[in-house]
Amino acid sequence: MNWKILHKGLAKDDQVLKILLENRGFKTKKQIDKFLNPAKPNQLTVSDFGLKTAEIKKAIARIKKAIEKEEKIVVYGDYDADGVCGAAILWEALFKVKALALPFIPSRSQGYGLSEDRLAEFAGQDVKLIITVDNGIVAASEVKSAKKLGIDVIITDHHLPDLRRWPKEALAVVHTTKTAGCAVAWFLSQQILKSFKIKNLSFGLDLIAIGLITDMVPLLGVSRSLVKYGIEVLRKTKRLGLLSLFDFANLNKQTIGVYEIGYLIGPRLNASGRIEDPMESLRLVCTLDESRAINLAQRIDQSNRERQELTEKLTLHAREAWLKAEKGEQLIFIAHESYQEGIVGLIAGRLTEEFYLPAIIVCQGQEFSRGSARSIEEFNIVQAIRKCSDLLVSHGGHPKAAGLSIANQNLESFKNKILKIAKQTLAKKDLKPTLRVDMEIDPSLISFKLLEKIKKMEPFGQGNPQPIFTSSGLKIKEAQLLGNDSQHLKFKVDLPNKQSLEAIGFRMGGFYSKLSIDKPVKAAYNLSINEWNGQSKLQLKLKDIKIK
Repeated sequence: MNWKILHKGLAKDDQVLKILLENRGFKTKKQIDKFLNPAKPNQLTVSDFGLKTAEIKKAIARIKKAIEKEEKIVVYGDYDADGVCGAAILWEALFKVKALALPFIPSRSQGYGLSEDRLAEFAGQDVKLIITVDNGIVAASEVKSAKKLGIDVIITDHHLPDLRRWPKEALAVVHTTKTAGCAVAWFLSQQILKSFKIKNLSFGLDLIAIGLITDMVPLLGVSRSLVKYGIEVLRKTKRLGLLSLFDFANLNKQTIGVYEIGYLIGPRLNASGRIEDPMESLRLVCTLDESRAINLAQRIDQSNRERQELTEKLTLHAREAWLKAEKGEQLIFIAHESYQEGIVGLIAGRLTEEFYLPAIIVCQGQEFSRGSARSIEEFNIVQAIRKCSDLLVSHGGHPKAAGLSIANQNLESFKNKILKIAKQTLAKKDLKPTLRVDMEIDPSLISFKLLEKIKKMEPFGQGNPQPIFTSSGLKIKEAQLLGNDSQHLKFKVDLPNKQSLEAIGFRMGGFYSKLSIDKPVKAAYNLSINEWNGQSKLQLKLKDIKIK
């Protein structure tokens, strides 16, 4: 792994915070103050979100008309945590203003976004208005079909638009790429409540924190504000479903942060959409019945366990298939009938992380197949997929993550074309993951005092990564391997103040045989707290090690 140390020279104690802020692009007093003291959610404006006032006004006017005429409204979400949380927030807002609204989340087998079949069903149920959440910005033909069926469509979305498929016949398009889909839905919900003179400043912020973090959007600007204050609301949430889910995840809600949301809560909410019915997660976060909350949380927790087992099994299968078929390609492409739609994105992510190559994993059906893609810094995957749009039924996503559906008869042609695009783009590049290290510090600076400085920059996430430090001359003792397969590394480090710290490196067991008490190492690490049996201790979370 390549290291890129962003600050040259050994950083002093009083320089640390300034350097960290500069590394993230915050240099002026105004920029720093705005970052360290983000606006409260109720202070955020239309322009902060990058939305258009005219579109919001049209949306609210149509919603009011639907309420007055007692028309049926469908809130049409997506099956990931972003889409589920956004749909729940918007549906709850409509419920508060007494709209005849129902939430709907399609299963993965039904496919992403609006579909002609589903629109026909809604028309048969006399639905007059559909509001999308986290989808719809490329649904031009579907919106046109809805209009012919007598259904108006309001789009709320954050995905990258394709001007060839812009939904110009939508009644309103509430769209931005500045934040996640749930945040767009939340802002529209706030405007709806305000138009009915209903004040609830913390409304939906607990779900916003979950949706934003799990969707991996940069935690800057409006997203930073919403997550910072959303986590505070989440720690006080009274949602029975979330409280039950916390119990199954063995979480203390008072200590919930970005890590707990991203690795323990979000994956559970995503699991029902990957394995079973995504409506289960929406019912969980909205239910007012305690026994139902417990039952739903238990089912979702079980789905998450099944998802973990299936991911391990299918990732191993795809990995072996890639290693067997690999012939110097610059993109991993594996299709198989045993893969499940809800798992292919996770498989692609695992392979991209291991081999540092873009990956497309396809769940092969009888007539049509669905795939999920993950990518690296050097390759815009959604742009590459769009170059193959003539072969696809549908597609969409972001530069590092995308999805697609395709007729099986076009699968081989698509594979050949996307592999050619990847080779043309990446063949001459030295593809190695780069670890961005903020600065080098003397081991004597490692302390709770340093950690307190770092905490001023929370919440950490995309766009504001947890600081990575490096220190040289670290003396190692008591090294050991952890985990059933000895994948993880743990050791103690002697500091200049004669104290010792625990260091842990996940999936770094390969270093164990190279370590020696006679060979001080240079390590890159995050500084964190390890809480165990009521005690808090500083801990180094290793990112990489260099041994002379």
